[in-house]
Amino acid sequence: MSYATLMYIWENRAPVSTIITNQHTTRVKMIVAESGNDRLGEWREEVRNVHEDYKRAFGEEPPMTRSVGIMTDTDNTGEKVHAYYGDISFQRAARP
Repeated sequence: MSYATLMYIWENRAPVSTIITNQHTTRVKMIVAESGNDRLGEWREEVRNVHEDYKRAFGEEPPMTRSVGIMTDTDNTGEKVHAYYGDISFQRAARP
């Protein structure tokens, strides 16, 4: 794959900030944004520095973003889930 994909996930076992490489390709990395079951059923707000997360996950500067996807899947667990998403925005970080 010539492009890379960075995903943020809620993972029940791995600690927050863990980087997980996709088992089929090293060009897909997942960063654990939430972990465990303690906050199920609560609205969560995530604020991420996508630029820094990309560099940490792939060890290189990110290219221009081509697309953003939001999804909920349970294909690995076989569970049923309901998920709701609120406003999503991207902002340039203030320079120090």
